[in-house]
Amino acid sequence: MKSPLRLFNALIDHHRLAERRRQVEWELGVIFKTAISLQPTLSGGGFDRMYLAHRDSDPMQTIASVRMNVPGRDLAAKEPNLPRLTLSGENRIHREARAYRQLSPIGLTPRLIARGDYFLANHWLSWPRFSDILRYHGHLLWDILPVVLNSIREMHENDVVHMDLNDGNILIAPNFQSAVIIDFEYAPLHSMIPFDQQRFDFLRFAHNLLKPRRGREAAFQQPQRFVDLFASFVPEAGYGIPDSMDSAWFSRVNDHQVIRNGFEEIFGVLDIESRAAA
Repeated sequence: MKSPLRLFNALIDHHRLAERRRQVEWELGVIFKTAISLQPTLSGGGFDRMYLAHRDSDPMQTIASVRMNVPGRDLAAKEPNLPRLTLSGENRIHREARAYRQLSPIGLTPRLIARGDYFLANHWLSWPRFSDILRYHGHLLWDILPVVLNSIREMHENDVVHMDLNDGNILIAPNFQSAVIIDFEYAPLHSMIPFDQQRFDFLRFAHNLLKPRRGREAAFQQPQRFVDLFASFVPEAGYGIPDSMDSAWFSRVNDHQVIRNGFEEIFGVLDIESRAAA
């Protein structure tokens, strides 16, 4: 449940976006050749706001999801402890649109419908988020995780990294046979080689899965199975070589010794303190 302050801030943002919303409704109306209305949601897309698009003639059917930059909130807060770049509003839209263009033809993201300087519209999927599934049915981790890991591997094979990969940014098909990835808001550090960018995606995803009320209980009950699934989907070349990847970025991986040891063999995960003492 969202706090009253967060709900109040959402209402303020939507009020500030009224003019932009009317412009986007007009642009989508040209594309769909019918009058379009945008329904505000109380969820946020990082430092942007999200809307659901409907035809006025059929208000019960959602046809698109729209991300819109909030005026005056151009740049997200800096994150000195994470190896990724926060982007301006327009660059967030650009990065996500580019990812959708690259990945939607192979079914890894929703289809891009339109983008402008301050908005992006994509095909609406009514699929649940992986986080919502795990919150109520943690045992389904084992059915869905192989599908998600395969999607992450395919994303990397198509030269896209995410840098904010968590189970809330993954939508799962009702039959559990496919997964799409959304919310490409961050960019990797320029100094980070592609190998480390991909490794960061996998490790942050594991870190997120190991949250309470996600996949933690199931993973801790069968930790070797959890490790083996990751091992079967990550690229082999280069992994297992200790380097400067900071384990604070994926600290929950260290909460279970079997998972910690297994991931060290796959990813070369070591604490900075351990390397300094070695």
